[in-house]
Amino acid sequence: MMSTGPGSGGVAVATPAAPPVRDPAVGLWAAAGMCWFATAWLLLLAGDGAGHHAGSLEGSTWPWTLRAGAFLAGWLVMVGAMMLPTVVPLVRLFAVVSARAPRPGPARAALLAGYLAVWTAFAAVALVAATGLAGLVGAWSWLAARPAVVLGAALVLAGAFQFSTLKQACLTACRSPALVLHRHYRRGAAGGLRLGLRHGLHCLGCCWALMLLMVVAGAASLYWMLALTAVMVAEKTTRGGARLARPVGVALIVAGITLAATDLVGSEPVHTAAGHGHGADPGTVALLVAGAVLGAQLIAPAASRRRRGRATGDMTWRRSTSKWR
Repeated sequence: MMSTGPGSGGVAVATPAAPPVRDPAVGLWAAAGMCWFATAWLLLLAGDGAGHHAGSLEGSTWPWTLRAGAFLAGWLVMVGAMMLPTVVPLVRLFAVVSARAPRPGPARAALLAGYLAVWTAFAAVALVAATGLAGLVGAWSWLAARPAVVLGAALVLAGAFQFSTLKQACLTACRSPALVLHRHYRRGAAGGLRLGLRHGLHCLGCCWALMLLMVVAGAASLYWMLALTAVMVAEKTTRGGARLARPVGVALIVAGITLAATDLVGSEPVHTAAGHGHGADPGTVALLVAGAVLGAQLIAPAASRRRRGRATGDMTWRRSTSKWR
């Protein structure tokens, strides 16, 4: 690459060109796919209870430290499956920007290490939540007989958070990787680590409530994992993702209220599929209700825009034809 600069007397000076950059998205999607495969394999091998976070804390004769380790391992696999696809845009841009820096490999690895460190630390919060929830349900027989109430409350909490200013601020940061790099990029592994930590905190602030749903719904539910992953990827990477947060919030709140009300009003409690009672799995019911509400919210505005477009077209046609009358 040839350029001229001050002190060169107008003579072209050769500057080193950036080496070709491999697309890191391939590796990230491959890692996410391996995490999905590991989750599905675990469920097929050991049944539905194997992937449930509470299941790693209850009903086991292992020491508590081993149970906590199993919880952490399951949490990291879930984070890899659900969150790695959302970080692809930032990692792609970072790979391009860092290509001219000497030895960019450690900086790129540090970026991912910082991002995963945030979610690993949050695993402690999830562990406390799962332990507290298991203790509460075990000590309160009324609540133990009504698991749908617990899931309904978690859905309402996650839905309400979708309307918060923290959600909107963190979602904006997650959707603007170029701006984040422009403001905070520094060369070297330390710079990559700081940037990964910063982006991880933004991502955590955006998605913590949705991820904690998995503590209640259970990581065994592949349907929930797929649905929440689709929501988070769409929010962060698609053109209309910023407008998706509120419809998702409404869908989660409606699903939570419906699920809890059905369990409270019904003559018999709604049991989970993993339990010994009868009735529909509350997680499946909530997912169906949330999907229906979200679909209705997304379809209605599109239909309204089409109607307005037809009305505008009809008005334009009448005005143009009135000149010939």
